[in-house]
Amino acid sequence: MKKRNILIAAVLVVAMGVLPACDVIEECGTCELVTEDAVGNKTYGTPLPFCGDDLKDKEDALPVTLYEGTPQETTTYWNCY
Repeated sequence: MKKRNILIAAVLVVAMGVLPACDVIEECGTCELVTEDAVGNKTYGTPLPFCGDDLKDKEDALPVTLYEGTPQETTTYWNCY
């Protein structure tokens, strides 16, 4: 009985390592938040992984501009790859 349980556990561990993760099912990508000031200087945030609907939301997000028309104008947007 013990040998059978050990064999079943070993098969499950091997199957988990061999079978693909959900990444195959969902499209995944990496996105970073970009902030651009009025002069054109860009600051890049930390790249973060997104999958499925979260990735699509970041790709479709419109740029956000604060203080438009002033020297403090900043625009933020997501850059996905």
